[in-house]
Amino acid sequence: MNKQSQYLAHKTEDREQTVLQHLTGTSKLSEQFASSFGKGKQGEMAGYLHDIGKYSRLFQERIQNPECIKRCDHSTAGAIEAFNQRQLYVAMCILGHHGGLLNMGGKMDASEDGTVLGRLRKGMEGKIPDYSIWKELCPNGNFEDVPEIDAHQTPFERYMEIKMLYSSLVDADFLDTENFMEEGTVPRGGYDNLEQLKKRLENYLENKKWLGSKAGINGMRTEILETAAEQGRKHTRGIYTLTVPTGGGKTISSLRFALHHGAEHGLERIIYVIPYVNIIEQTAEKFREILGSRNVLEHHSNVIYEEEDEQEQRRFQLASENWDATVIVTTAVQFFESLFHNKPSRCRKLHNIANSVIIYDEVQMLPVSHWIPCIHALEELSKSYRTTQVLCTATQPAVEFPEKTFPYEIIKEPKRYFGRFKRVAFRNTGLITLEEAAERIEGSRQVLCIVNTKRTAQSLYHMVPEKEGVFHLTTMMIPVHRKEVLKQIKERLKVGKPCKVIATSLVEAGVDLDFPYVMREQAGLDSILQAAGRCNRNGSRNSGESITEVFELEGRIPLSIRQQVDAARYVMRQYEEWDSLEAIEAYFKFWRELRGKENLDQKRVMEKVNRFAFREIAEVFRFIENDTYTVYIPWREDGEELINRLRYGFCDKALFRALGRYGVNVFELHYRELVRLGNVELINGIAVLTNRNLYHEDTGLEFQTEEGIAIFC
Repeated sequence: MNKQSQYLAHKTEDREQTVLQHLTGTSKLSEQFASSFGKGKQGEMAGYLHDIGKYSRLFQERIQNPECIKRCDHSTAGAIEAFNQRQLYVAMCILGHHGGLLNMGGKMDASEDGTVLGRLRKGMEGKIPDYSIWKELCPNGNFEDVPEIDAHQTPFERYMEIKMLYSSLVDADFLDTENFMEEGTVPRGGYDNLEQLKKRLENYLENKKWLGSKAGINGMRTEILETAAEQGRKHTRGIYTLTVPTGGGKTISSLRFALHHGAEHGLERIIYVIPYVNIIEQTAEKFREILGSRNVLEHHSNVIYEEEDEQEQRRFQLASENWDATVIVTTAVQFFESLFHNKPSRCRKLHNIANSVIIYDEVQMLPVSHWIPCIHALEELSKSYRTTQVLCTATQPAVEFPEKTFPYEIIKEPKRYFGRFKRVAFRNTGLITLEEAAERIEGSRQVLCIVNTKRTAQSLYHMVPEKEGVFHLTTMMIPVHRKEVLKQIKERLKVGKPCKVIATSLVEAGVDLDFPYVMREQAGLDSILQAAGRCNRNGSRNSGESITEVFELEGRIPLSIRQQVDAARYVMRQYEEWDSLEAIEAYFKFWRELRGKENLDQKRVMEKVNRFAFREIAEVFRFIENDTYTVYIPWREDGEELINRLRYGFCDKALFRALGRYGVNVFELHYRELVRLGNVELINGIAVLTNRNLYHEDTGLEFQTEEGIAIFC
């Protein structure tokens, strides 16, 4: 018997993959992926050494006997060999290729077994299964030509290099194993390239006659579209801003820039990063209409792949794991939390960010508490990973990059468009009562009123006596319910029926609504201007007749936005034109000064980067603080069916994705009260609402004070 065939990496009922076959296959893929950012040799080394611990007798006993319960550390072996060849980064990636990247640790002693240094100490002391036969069976295990670590790198450059190398390794490992298990039948790839997609877009624009307009708002949109294509072809990779006023067509313009730029410079994909799940669906749907449904991967927590063709459905599901599609539409949460996570499932996709055009829609919505690490990531992706970044918004947040990178504005003299797209008049009403706000809503035929809290929205809704044509929109309504209500609102607006909407900020960014009158409770200037973007959105009314009114409600400004409000008040006093580029820049600079530099990295992520504390970073880097609990609502027949599937134990990934459309997040205090009063049941640890009286068709989940649960803030 061939000695190699005695050492198996994977085994099915009728087939076997040797360790050497797996190492060879993984190293080829890992080298290919890491070559996209100039680290192919390190990638090859990581792939070849990552599983040499499987040459141990203990591992082979386990693979031959599935009932064997002995644990076998097969990762430390490859890390030791890499470390001995002066490749610490490769060693770190190998150590974490199953369980996640570890903290570096402070010393090599027994107290730090869960760190990089602790695991290396363990291997050096011979406290891992003997794998020494590998040297006889793997003659290509010495990598003398691998470049050594660059001593001049900054800590963040080192951090990103390790993350990208780790991504290359874990994706290669997954894919080689998948290829063996599925015998090469996995439906991957088959996307059009950027040159082909550019032609699709140009055909779409020609058919829609979007490029022929010369006058009015459509003429200005044509100018912006033409400039986007010209600048995309003309300029090299780098960081850009696309500053387009609301209604200027920035979504299609940014896509046109990306396709022309990517095709011109040989880039591989476009990643469109959107702040909120509730606005991502319409963008993805528009891209599918333009580029073809099979070319657009929509990736976020609530997406469900329901293609009629099972192979096509599987293709999208697999592509969501490693982003090997050509166009990805995703959320800022998914994008940035993956960059700062440590687990293989979240990091697989990272190497495919290289060689991409990345568009950040409404970039000002990046959380200020993580501002510094996010901006470092943007700059490093541009500098070292052949990406082009586009910061896309009507309210540019005056980004200051750590290495003094100066973004290039795609639109020539964007200031002139802001004047020409002037569609609303602003009015500052000052302090009014909730009753007065309700009266203004009641007295208007069509009005959008945006308030700061869900409590205020529900209270105000109940104070409007006549409910015909009155709608409520907050995150206390499950996503599928909100989508239905939005559809009704759009239909009424389209035919001119009475339509009065009371909502929170979830309607501000990217939601295509057009009201003659918008009321906005005092907030940050960016929120006020985003709200104004829902007023006379299509420019069909005279700007003087289209009012965005800012008002205050006594004692109702949440502490979480107090600094934004203070900065907005300051700028609104200093500038007559609140929506001017000068006012917007002054607002963001003043707000960040009020917050203080130390609070732009509230979780001290950069300090943890300096220590290679990967696990610590993953624990604290959250766009949305995890102080809420999800309660699932058995709403209508579809919701009931999903809850029944959960109850009968059909707990798979597809079910949880579908359930995401029926979930409401509540604060811990209110969740515990719901449990205490028996209003929810736990099914396999999942909270399901049992008291149907708490979920209303008009306002969603409402906590009644008479039931002992205070209405929430």
